[in-house]
Amino acid sequence: ILIAISYMAGTALSNAKLTLWAKTELVQLVVSIASVSIIMFAVSAFCAIDMKEIANVFGLPGASTLSSINVYDAAKAYLYGAALYSHNALTVARYHLEGYTVLSYFNAFICDFPIGRIGLGCLFGYAGDTQQPFGGYGADIAAMNVFFNGMIMAHFTVLNFLFILLFIYKGFVFLFLPLGIFLRALPFMRPVGSVLIALALSFLTVYPFTLGVFYLMGSVLLDSGTGYAPADIDMDLYDEDIFPDSTNMASQLGVSTGGEMVAKCNYFGTSRSECIGWAVVNEFALGGLVDLPEGMFDRENPVGAIGFAANAFIAAVFFPTIALLTAIASVSYMARM
Repeated sequence: ILIAISYMAGTALSNAKLTLWAKTELVQLVVSIASVSIIMFAVSAFCAIDMKEIANVFGLPGASTLSSINVYDAAKAYLYGAALYSHNALTVARYHLEGYTVLSYFNAFICDFPIGRIGLGCLFGYAGDTQQPFGGYGADIAAMNVFFNGMIMAHFTVLNFLFILLFIYKGFVFLFLPLGIFLRALPFMRPVGSVLIALALSFLTVYPFTLGVFYLMGSVLLDSGTGYAPADIDMDLYDEDIFPDSTNMASQLGVSTGGEMVAKCNYFGTSRSECIGWAVVNEFALGGLVDLPEGMFDRENPVGAIGFAANAFIAAVFFPTIALLTAIASVSYMARM
């Protein structure tokens, strides 16, 4: 109404400046309406797109495991999956790090002139050396520490990206879009208003759309088809109930008499009871001369744990950062509209 009145007054009074101002404001009004229309159209389109159908059309791997959800839910599902993936990698790295730390401190007394576990030095006194059978795990501890700390950062980083996405869904557009339209109506604040509208448009469309594309790659990026863990990692093996209670005298006696392999079985034995049985038999009946059968320590997988952590860092930090930077970069282009 104000623009129409200004135009009529400028025409009636032959005031070119007033007429030009009215025409300029009319153009800006059309741009503002168009911006709002684009946002509403994009939101409606993103709510109608079925990501599973998109995956089927392009024949993407793992399409059958995807859910029929829209772009916005797909973006959230990717960050949920990335958070779970990084948490699983953190669990595996922590498990190995704790196991290596405890085992590296275990001591064993080796008698002089040993024949297996039997030494002549212990038959005529108490002559021998105290050794750390798993002292070599010190190098593994140093390597695992790096990836464990990296997983802590990755997990909290992906949670931060998730909080940003939820803020965009819950109130971002309702704050910046009306404020941007209002500021565009003020001649001296028009550039600021354009930036706010561009922020609303970019973060409501570009950011979730990019994450939605990554959701389509979930079977590759997040191993979603194998329980959000690599195929060679069984998360059921890495529980929290690890070493026997140190205050339990029976447990202490079992470790001290069964040898250091009993301690290793408690951490990395595939079947702890079977592994401990073999360790005790080897200690007493075979003199410690026979190695335990292969496959007894499937829980110990440092290479797999490190690879898992590296993949999780890429999925939880690198790709969400790309989505965020893409949205930020698009703001400068949209602000020129």
